[in-house]
Amino acid sequence: MNLKRFGLILSLFLLITACSQPQDQALDLETLNQQLPYLAEDTFDISNVLSSVEYGKDNIFENLTDVYDYEYEEVLGINPDNVIQGTVRISPTSAQMYMVFKPVSGREEALKQELMDYVSHRILIADNDDDKKLLENALIEQNEDFTALIVSNDNQEVLDRIKNAKATLFGVLTPAEDADLETYGLNRTIVSAYAIQKPVLTSARTYLIVKPVEGHEDEVREALNSYLKRLETDYASMPQEEELVKNAMVTELDGYQIIIISKDNERVFEAIKTYLQ
Repeated sequence: MNLKRFGLILSLFLLITACSQPQDQALDLETLNQQLPYLAEDTFDISNVLSSVEYGKDNIFENLTDVYDYEYEEVLGINPDNVIQGTVRISPTSAQMYMVFKPVSGREEALKQELMDYVSHRILIADNDDDKKLLENALIEQNEDFTALIVSNDNQEVLDRIKNAKATLFGVLTPAEDADLETYGLNRTIVSAYAIQKPVLTSARTYLIVKPVEGHEDEVREALNSYLKRLETDYASMPQEEELVKNAMVTELDGYQIIIISKDNERVFEAIKTYLQ
């Protein structure tokens, strides 16, 4: 075999070998960092009703105001002893509203009747046909999670949004920026890309996804481990948060170093994988 032919065969072999090697994928960190903080549990959370109904989508309502628990009896005719927790939003200029309550056990039917009586009263005092029609088409929903009254132009859509009010796995987070990296013992000379969300208030829940600059992998790994140890100290007086920190997931994915502190680390990690491209 002549050298020219041998060289050609060797080049083809090297090309085929290179193509057959698995290639690292990149995470879409921008999209991930916009969406992952809102990864939700499967359980209903009444405290997230307002954001689920009114934020992030076309708002069905305009100019709604809150009615607080100490106003329930005077404004709505609802006995506060029938309610554990509620979110009540009413328009001051129209019949549009929604109310979502967690009833006291055994008081569900009493609360439902109070809502029906309230709607009947509002129909009687309605001063225009549009409001009267909305009220006549009011939706009262009662299930194992909540009791709700909805008066809107799209009651089913509002109900669907209420049902989607779920607690997030992280709670409230805020994105870290370059100026925050030193908090983690990092800087842009050793980090080529990152998605980090900082916990807010008294929560330890967070995630750090860091792509080290080539050759600085060990330095980044050491910095993240040191940060995790510091969190254990910071939350030592808060048993629930300390437990989350101790159960943190520390892992790697296609060159990204990852720390997850949440209510369900495995679920978060599986969600992160979906942003590989």
